[in-house]
Amino acid sequence: MTETQDTQVGDPVGDLVWRALTASVAVGALLLALPLVVPTIASAMAGETIATRTRFWVTYRWHWLINSIAITLVAALLVIEVLFLIQWATPRIGDDRDLLITLRELGVVASPWLVGNVLAGILLLPVGWSVHRRRIAERVRARRISDVIRQTRIESARKRAADVTAARRIGVRLHPTTGKIDATGRDVLTAPHRAPGGLNAFAFVSRTTITTVAERFRDHRQVRDWITSDGTLVVLPDHSSAVRAMVIAESGSGKTVLIDSVVLCALEYGWPVFVLDAKGDPADAHHLAHLAAARGATTQVGGVWNMFNGTPDQVTAKLMRLMPPPDGANQYYLDEIRGVLQAVQHDTAIRSVDELKDRLTRPAQFVRDQFDLQMVNATVDRNGTTAGARVLQSLLVALRPLERLIDETGWSYANPGADLTVIPLSPVDDAQARLGDLLLLDLRGYLAARLAAGDKSPVLVIVDEFPQLVTAISDPGDTAGSLFETARSAGVGLLLATQSPAGLSNDEVRRRRALTSGAALIFGRTKDPEEVVQYAGTVMQMESSGAATGDELRSARAQHTFVIPPQDVREAADGAFWLVQGGAIAAFRALPLSTPPTPGVSGAADPDPISDELIEPKEEAVEMRERAGS
Repeated sequence: MTETQDTQVGDPVGDLVWRALTASVAVGALLLALPLVVPTIASAMAGETIATRTRFWVTYRWHWLINSIAITLVAALLVIEVLFLIQWATPRIGDDRDLLITLRELGVVASPWLVGNVLAGILLLPVGWSVHRRRIAERVRARRISDVIRQTRIESARKRAADVTAARRIGVRLHPTTGKIDATGRDVLTAPHRAPGGLNAFAFVSRTTITTVAERFRDHRQVRDWITSDGTLVVLPDHSSAVRAMVIAESGSGKTVLIDSVVLCALEYGWPVFVLDAKGDPADAHHLAHLAAARGATTQVGGVWNMFNGTPDQVTAKLMRLMPPPDGANQYYLDEIRGVLQAVQHDTAIRSVDELKDRLTRPAQFVRDQFDLQMVNATVDRNGTTAGARVLQSLLVALRPLERLIDETGWSYANPGADLTVIPLSPVDDAQARLGDLLLLDLRGYLAARLAAGDKSPVLVIVDEFPQLVTAISDPGDTAGSLFETARSAGVGLLLATQSPAGLSNDEVRRRRALTSGAALIFGRTKDPEEVVQYAGTVMQMESSGAATGDELRSARAQHTFVIPPQDVREAADGAFWLVQGGAIAAFRALPLSTPPTPGVSGAADPDPISDELIEPKEEAVEMRERAGS
């Protein structure tokens, strides 16, 4: 009976204990759940529409720190509350008071904690925002956004946010709506920037700010030669044969800054650099010269060019380039000019205009045999004019506009005379446009000479605003394709810049030959991006008529879409570019240039105005460059 009585007496006590524990656990669970109410409601109210805003995807380096602090504070608060509940419930476990009284007392004691936990949810808003972003990012990756238009807008917003974040990391501030560079910070990262392995970087890779687990584990094709091993910086390859690129971007998109950065990177490697600036603005050429001189490089702006360099065949090709294109009616005269030039250059090439006159008027000592001499001295009209005299007359007429631009003492690709040679070519001057065409033809001959001699020494040639050289009487587009195809074997770096693919040549085949030559394609903002983005490739995407998941998927079709949407290229911010090569793509932001001291001010790189003469760098700049190289 004693055991039975004890059991009967113990049942009420055990029931009270159980009730007290249940109440405590229920209140504890409520306390733990309340901090999640505010971020959950905020995320639900924001929905997916907020994800179409660029600012939603912009992240900061310290956002993880804020999230960590918020989670730590809320966790500390919850731990304190749990300990308080345990302390409060322990002495009341054996109390036989009514459960309602116990709950009433617990409610009075815990009500301040409940209110505090709701307010603590405000601290978790950044955490909830991060979770909400990752959930939407996963839905975007799986294309589970029900609205196709919203899906596209979210993807565009993510790309713009990546560009904004990349700009901020290098110290550049962008206008939130126009994408224009507003200002640069105090600790701005400038080009050329020393990258690991002794490489020189000119851009910072733009990465998606929010990545899902599936995206982290997916293999990504990385652009070779141009990107560092950690995938953060765009560098100029340290071997010039790998520098073959075409830059396509409209005016004002940051193309000139990008090209100047590439030039400075090449000079840091110790390469001779030639820049043919078809914009023809001397101010741009002088600015680049000051940038180079400030870093210890000798610079020559303008100056005359030695047209009569190279082999006899190369000199003949350049002189024939001055003649009108063959149209059938003039083919006989063109053949005559070519034959005469070949005849008088049997042993050695013509080296000046004066020598051209001498050989065509007195050809006897320069020809191979009597037959060539008869060809040059053959009478071609009733006035007794010889073939040599007629050829000379045609060539002098074509050479006259170039007289101020050429001289046998001038520079050539084989003998530059300076670390950096900048040739401004005015697009409104037909003579200078013709000179640019001849310079490209001469470059092709220079590549052939290097291949024959086995010369692999590094050289970089850049042509800015290449379409300005394409005129009604000259079309260097035929030269561009062959240059890209042979530059790598000759160890020469080549970079052509244009505002649109249409300006590469008047001929569609020539344009396509240049674009598909294997050179890297770098493009920024342009109004006609379709022809450009097609070289970045397409991706297979599923488009559905209903919801994109589960049983609600009614009908769908898979179709190829551009990897880089054309509209993203049209809306690209200043300094934002894409690099495409070998099936790999990298979006990047060009680094701003470091500004050298103003000429004439103490510490300037060159206190004298820039002229067509050689500019010697300051000794301090040379020493600084040598230290950087070591």
